[in-house]
Amino acid sequence: MKIRKIAPKKFVRIYRAGLLASSCGLVWPAYGLESNNYFDLTLEQLLDTKVLSVSKKVETVAAAPAAVYVVTNEDILRAGVTSIPDALRMVPGVDVARSDSNSWAISIRGFNSTLTNKLLVLIDGRSIYNPVFGGVLWEAQNLVLADIDRIEVVRGPGGTLWGANAVNGVINIITKHTRDTKDNIVSALGGNEETNLAVRHGGALDNDGAYRVYAKAFRRDASHSPAGGDAYDKWDGVRTGFRVDWSDKFTLQGDAYRTNTLQRKPNFSLTPPYAAVTNQEIVYEGVNLLGRWTEIRDNGAQFSVQSYIDWARRDEPLNFIDNRTTYDLEAQYNFAAMGAHELITGAGIRFMADDKTGNRNVSFSPKQLHSNLYNAFVQDKITLAPERWFLTLGSKFEHNDFSGFEVQPNVRLQWHPNQTQTLWASVSRAVRTPTPVEEDLTSTLLTAANARAAFVPNDDFKSEKLTAYELGYRQQITPTLSADVATFYNDYDYLATTSVQPVQLINNGVDPLHILIPIKFTNDMTGKSRGAEAAFNWSVNSNLKIALNYTYLRLAVTALNSEQESAELLYPKHQAGIKVFWNITGNWTLDGWAAHVDKLPGGNVDDYTRLDINLGGQLTKNLRFNLVGQNLLDKRHREFGAADDINAAEIERSIFGKLTWSF
Repeated sequence: MKIRKIAPKKFVRIYRAGLLASSCGLVWPAYGLESNNYFDLTLEQLLDTKVLSVSKKVETVAAAPAAVYVVTNEDILRAGVTSIPDALRMVPGVDVARSDSNSWAISIRGFNSTLTNKLLVLIDGRSIYNPVFGGVLWEAQNLVLADIDRIEVVRGPGGTLWGANAVNGVINIITKHTRDTKDNIVSALGGNEETNLAVRHGGALDNDGAYRVYAKAFRRDASHSPAGGDAYDKWDGVRTGFRVDWSDKFTLQGDAYRTNTLQRKPNFSLTPPYAAVTNQEIVYEGVNLLGRWTEIRDNGAQFSVQSYIDWARRDEPLNFIDNRTTYDLEAQYNFAAMGAHELITGAGIRFMADDKTGNRNVSFSPKQLHSNLYNAFVQDKITLAPERWFLTLGSKFEHNDFSGFEVQPNVRLQWHPNQTQTLWASVSRAVRTPTPVEEDLTSTLLTAANARAAFVPNDDFKSEKLTAYELGYRQQITPTLSADVATFYNDYDYLATTSVQPVQLINNGVDPLHILIPIKFTNDMTGKSRGAEAAFNWSVNSNLKIALNYTYLRLAVTALNSEQESAELLYPKHQAGIKVFWNITGNWTLDGWAAHVDKLPGGNVDDYTRLDINLGGQLTKNLRFNLVGQNLLDKRHREFGAADDINAAEIERSIFGKLTWSF
């Protein structure tokens, strides 16, 4: 097939559209913003577009040998979501459960919790995985959604390219190039559950450069408590930042933010009151700065260097203060084509300085920690038969101060029977490295007059390990219908557990004489999971697009203590979703998103169906109005956690209006 020649500015927009086609998602126009008419592009054109995919190099979206789904800016705007977690609900294989007003449990292919430690998340290549807690604190990532270009979701191990903790998947949030934001936008949102105000200014610089600056303030009301009344989980925050690009060669960007969240914490005791509840306000703030330089040489080789510094501080009064600075430097070289070989290599170093100050019940040894991470990777895509068979071999090599040397290899085979079909298979290994909480923490759980039960350090805690087997199929069935199916079998070793150690008598001259019941983090569990994910994209006509997806997961874990096998009860076995985008007229759109999520026996959470509807209208050339309803089928429902937990919350129906002024 030959694709018509495209003007440079339009090519940029079609480039973004093609990314979503790689996952059989949908791509539509964002009315009221400068946009190419995506409804005019056929699925075949989108699938032939060349993009940067999971291989960290340019390839056609149809040929990506992995389970990939991409949520574009158009998806985000037309779905009417107000947060990144809600945007991720549209991705097959991703479980998004709102725990309360200010926190989410998000995972891929099992092991969900509010701190999912087997999922690596990045923003423009900067890791936001918290190495102390082990997971992502989503309440600190309230970005301006209009500035997000796309969210790439790789389901399955990504350790070969991205390193440790990319066990079950990788989420990379990519913001727009500043050449696409040379305007001004003021957006105001108000409703019964949340309000926010965002402003952005962009412009051009000399020598093919462009810039933008932004600011956002938001507030979310408390959710409903299953016990009655409001839960103690309000949150608010502010965020500001900038980005500057000089052509496609150099990028400099940075952000600063502060978030305040409310939470309750129990203080357990063997004497009255046995579980006193204390209210606390958690403050999360940070600043980051990132620079990236890319050179594309005449022979097709490409060299890039990226570096960032990230300071983050989380003050949880009843636990500890995590004050952390991260310095990261990495380089990548894509070699020019060498016959049948396409070789990529890279290396990096990360230095982290932690200062963890706890209260009298929480301490770390050492309290201040300087740690280093060194890594290198190499990957070779070998053409076995031109345009038909390809073999990809690669591995990541890392050394960290917690678990030592780690190797994460990857083998992928792909076959293209014809121009409309791709069949791929892979075997991968990935690891989740220990955290200071698991190796260095001392934390009292229960107290009595002369006894206490407490977590104690364990220097022998090992990395969790995964061996994954995947098989996928992607087809352009007709010019208006495409399908993407992925299956997997995961084998886990050394999964984290806790165990009670022999009782000790403490007489160290510092603490009062008492009996200590020590509890350690250990690796006494294994697990196996299998499942399938399917996505279908149908262009009904030039003004109506429909996407369907379905996910099945079966997880089984075996632990020395069977009471710790709850992970298999905290992930829905079945999930299904449908997305409908409709251009009513040239100025009005009606978009809907519905998803059904199976029950969670571990928290006694019932199955539920979520329905969101977004009615949008272009009132003037520069002013757009949206009326959005979320969770329309239920007045409120729980999505995660036990009903008797002191922080349990029911997510309520939300109605809000939004005005966007662009000029």
